[in-house]
Amino acid sequence: MLTCFICMNCIKRRKMHIRWGFVVNSLLYALVNTIAFYVPTIIEPAIYAVLIQHKMLWVVMLSTLMLQREFKPVQYVALFAVCWGCMLVKMSDSSGDISAAAVLMIITQGICSSLSSIWIEKMMKTKQRPVVSENPNTQKLYWFLADSLQMYMFGIPIYAVSAYLNARPINIPFQYALTLVIAGAIQGLSLGAVFVYHNSVVRSIISALVIVILAILHGVFSTQIVLGIAFVVLGLAGYVTV
Repeated sequence: MLTCFICMNCIKRRKMHIRWGFVVNSLLYALVNTIAFYVPTIIEPAIYAVLIQHKMLWVVMLSTLMLQREFKPVQYVALFAVCWGCMLVKMSDSSGDISAAAVLMIITQGICSSLSSIWIEKMMKTKQRPVVSENPNTQKLYWFLADSLQMYMFGIPIYAVSAYLNARPINIPFQYALTLVIAGAIQGLSLGAVFVYHNSVVRSIISALVIVILAILHGVFSTQIVLGIAFVVLGLAGYVTV
């Protein structure tokens, strides 16, 4: 938040207009994080990691419905291949029973997580903005920082309440805690930049690439993992070459 505020004032000082729409995003994130905390306690975490990959399909569907984004048939097939590939990679070490309640919560989490991504993109890409610079790149950067600042600002009370209700002792050395905070800030700004300069589907594709890279670095290449990596790579190739 401090970084966003300083950079905004370096570009231009002006009174901030509160955008209450970001409250929706904060509430969705709170619900997503609550489900993500609870579900692994009732099913195997590996199974959860497999099933949650379906949220990419919700991103595509909600992009079509809310942002009127059009995809070619080949791109639908490519994104489904990426989703299936991620599931195969994660499926290599999954076993155990699955309850109907857990599946319902995972589907709810996938919908809320995808809706949050689409909502952020919709909020950040609105064109009805006061002009702060004649340079379009500077204009876009300023409002990206302003939106990021408000998004985190609305999230603080919700996360504070969550931390209070789920209080537990945490023994982390200061230097590690500081590193986690800095890494979290960089990750948040990076994801916000993806929404502004690209779109929610690209964010999902980046997540898929991270899964593949981690699988490769892990160094275990079972048949499922190799097939999963192949599906992701072919899916990405099919999506970007259309």
